[in-house]
Amino acid sequence: MLHLIKSAGTAASSWALARDILKGTRYGLWINSCATEEQILQIEQADEFPFSIPEIIKEIEAAYCTDRFFEDLKNRWGTQLYKYSRSDIFQLGRWEIDASSGLHLDDGEIREATTIATLCIVLLAGKFLAGQGHSADCERIETLAADYATRAS
Repeated sequence: MLHLIKSAGTAASSWALARDILKGTRYGLWINSCATEEQILQIEQADEFPFSIPEIIKEIEAAYCTDRFFEDLKNRWGTQLYKYSRSDIFQLGRWEIDASSGLHLDDGEIREATTIATLCIVLLAGKFLAGQGHSADCERIETLAADYATRAS
């Protein structure tokens, strides 16, 4: 993402990567906290992800509903997370409104995209560590991430 942002005229492509990071985070959280062994085997054998996104989001939210870090992140960044999960539609609409502007992103949008991507990666890493019995490491990561999220908002 950072390479695309630094390259002239390609910053908008970083949104596609932010969307993929968000999608990967959802899958990772679901596999880490909700998926059964049979479901994981089913994913390995399928050509496409065999479960619906709304279904896994509901399961993720149920699994982490008492997790303060998860809930704070969702409450603080929920609107932006939704925007990035639909970034392809958002970008097309933007192009339709003013084709002469291309897909230009301002500094705030670039900062938001990198913040969302960073927070998603950190959230997933922390929950993976917690699931592997490294709760102290998870807490340290989440403390750093909470500070980062506060500064970024």
